[in-house]
Amino acid sequence: MKAQIAKRTRRKFISRLKKKLSNTIKNESGSPEHLLKNKLQVKLKRYIKLKIDKSYFSTSEKRENISAPINIDYYDTTNYHKTNVFLMKLRRLILDKKKNVCINFNATKKITASAMISFLAEVDTLISHSTLGRGCITFNHPKMEKIESILKQIGFYDLLRKGARETKNFDDVAYWNYASGAQTDTQQASEAIKEIEFKISQKAQRKLYKGFSEAMANCVEHAYYGDKNQDDSCTKWWAFAGVKDNNLIVVICDKGIGIPESLPLTRTDEIIEHLKNLLQLRKLNDSAMIKIASQMGRTRTQQGNRGKGLKDIKAIIDSLNEGNLSIYSNKGYYRYFRHNSKLNDHRREHKSSVCGTIVEWSIPLTADGKES
Repeated sequence: MKAQIAKRTRRKFISRLKKKLSNTIKNESGSPEHLLKNKLQVKLKRYIKLKIDKSYFSTSEKRENISAPINIDYYDTTNYHKTNVFLMKLRRLILDKKKNVCINFNATKKITASAMISFLAEVDTLISHSTLGRGCITFNHPKMEKIESILKQIGFYDLLRKGARETKNFDDVAYWNYASGAQTDTQQASEAIKEIEFKISQKAQRKLYKGFSEAMANCVEHAYYGDKNQDDSCTKWWAFAGVKDNNLIVVICDKGIGIPESLPLTRTDEIIEHLKNLLQLRKLNDSAMIKIASQMGRTRTQQGNRGKGLKDIKAIIDSLNEGNLSIYSNKGYYRYFRHNSKLNDHRREHKSSVCGTIVEWSIPLTADGKES
């Protein structure tokens, strides 16, 4: 708004100067030298004024440079915190300070799946909420060709409508397939899931990707349950899926209220307390709430074959005796995994929040599991 007012003021000022200069030339009866002196004085005043105006515009419209972390990664605790600090800084600059931001990827050397989808979701959300839209964020081409290839593959260049350069193909990048949609549009969600299935179905056994698509649909459906401000801009979900080293990998992210907040809205305190005692959990922090949620099926859909979500994924891992399920929600982290038929699980509380939920799971396509 300030920029628009300043532009109008500048145009009016220039217009007045032109009139003044024209009148001076018409009315001046002095010598040509005197006329020239008058013209120069007017031009000097105009030049000084325009310099001041340009200084104002360069200050107000100047983009804030922000460096992306060396490792955009959630698997390491230190990297997790640095990645979230980076995302919080983006949020503060764009939403609170109304700044335009330029992201510098020159130092970035590694990007991993869960952190990348969190980053992509954050940028997409900021664009939706900023009055400048896509204009609020730009970025430089990364120095590392592989980082540039990753950003192209997962749709970051398309999201910000930046022209992409030619990069060589990397085997551990090309396998990712990306989709996103709004929770309120179930048809869109279904079509996006089918698109991912089509890309991976030639390698994935039917019994596997069918079960995973059901689990994926449930995660999407319940991501924003209880959010009072639902619309397409704030009920989005983002997903990656692919086959790497004969493993089916799926990552889903939402920016909803998170499992720790949504669970009490769908289950009574008595049930939650009962499971807390059954699982020998000392307190109901975020990671504990995630573990409790993974033990129970959701009943919101009132359909026998729906509403299980995380429980579906765990059941597939159990049937195959191999696989991994990792869940980040708000400040909590919970991992459930089987390897060589041995079951393990692990919880962790973080100091910073992912501001939503990220579910990542992988299973081997060669495992000999029980038929369902």
